[in-house]
Amino acid sequence: LPRYLRGHAGVIEATHGWHVLPDAAAHGVERGEPLYCVGFRAGDLWDDAGSPGDMVFADLWESYLEPA
Repeated sequence: LPRYLRGHAGVIEATHGWHVLPDAAAHGVERGEPLYCVGFRAGDLWDDAGSPGDMVFADLWESYLEPA
């Protein structure tokens, strides 16, 4: 999870289905996990955002997410 997104609330915009989790595969474990496109408001991420209503989207694995 990118550091600038940690601890911020986002909205799941799309589901990309199940894929092999690269973090586990790097250790020889072929484990599937859902992948989501999550949107975050720029103003929620950076105090000096030039356009605070703009959105930043990131594809994130389910294990990276916490319930809001």
